[in-house]
Amino acid sequence: MQEVVVVGGGIAGSAVALELLERGAAVNLVDAEGPGGAATGASAGMLAPQYESAGPGPLFDLAAESRARYPEFVRRLESLSGRSLHHRREGMLVANLTADERRAAEADVAWQRDAGHPAEVIDAAAARRIESALADGPGSPSSYLWLPDEAQVDSQALALALGEGLAATDARLITGLRVVALLERGGRVQGVRLHDGRTLEADAVVLAAGAWSGDVKGTPRTIPVRPVRGHMVRYPAGPVTLGPLVATHAGRYLVPRADGTILAGSTMDEAGFDRSLTEEGLDAVRRSAGELVPGLAGVEPVERWADLRPLSADGLPLLGPDPDLPGLFYATGYGRNGILLGPLAGRLVAELVTTGATEGDWTPFSVSRLPR
Repeated sequence: MQEVVVVGGGIAGSAVALELLERGAAVNLVDAEGPGGAATGASAGMLAPQYESAGPGPLFDLAAESRARYPEFVRRLESLSGRSLHHRREGMLVANLTADERRAAEADVAWQRDAGHPAEVIDAAAARRIESALADGPGSPSSYLWLPDEAQVDSQALALALGEGLAATDARLITGLRVVALLERGGRVQGVRLHDGRTLEADAVVLAAGAWSGDVKGTPRTIPVRPVRGHMVRYPAGPVTLGPLVATHAGRYLVPRADGTILAGSTMDEAGFDRSLTEEGLDAVRRSAGELVPGLAGVEPVERWADLRPLSADGLPLLGPDPDLPGLFYATGYGRNGILLGPLAGRLVAELVTTGATEGDWTPFSVSRLPR
């Protein structure tokens, strides 16, 4: 039986662990905060590759395929955990606030339709037929980008389900401890060292520690994954009811939950590992929420938080084996798309660990693109 250590218990590491277990590997998952991690539960849970995309290319293809496969992942995890993840596909409306944004939206529609994904630019009246709570009157958006296939999952439920699901398997869950270094012998990974000095031997190690991936010593190259802070708030159920996701092109969004609450996000702050809230960040999120949906203006959020997304230097995830250190694999640097990419990326990495091959094209995300 192949022994594997997975470093990191967020969606990236937990998804790899679940796939490895399906393939008969023995898995040690190490995370100081436990399966589910901090950033997973702090995210919005949007499954929105068309909205998040910077254009056609390998990352968009990976993200769109992951969205398509999400119902299968949800069924498996709900069965393991006994918890509903409230997976919903009700589309997304993106406000075009300027003429330039409308032109950019029309360009997105063209290439996304060519790629087989529905998208259209609609006027404000048509948008309000889809979602009546949208801003109306002078100064409100005159058009929207409509993306009917965009979806969401309840990321807070997902974080809990990952822990509960893994606890129902044969995975060995090691919490309250951090991996500080890789163990190497004869030019090959042999395991990891924990911060209390203990070691875990393994045939393979998967580095999936999110923004902390670069802190693990012994990798053959610098891992250019940095933390980017995002502010979020939750509005209470009642004042406004939303159906679809609603967003701006600048990365602000509203996510309606099954319990009637609404999540609003998010900022992209270069603040290092500082997770503290700032009034500037919270104000930016609340102001945008009120502009998109006037019914939220002046409503007091019932919850506020900030957490860290792991963003790579070039914006692409790091997936697959290290070409210079056999036995070391990566599943990190997912940026704002961790929830979306996690299940499919987890399958790709698990296949590479256990068989050395996968049907999906992971090579655009190989760490071989990074300097040593």
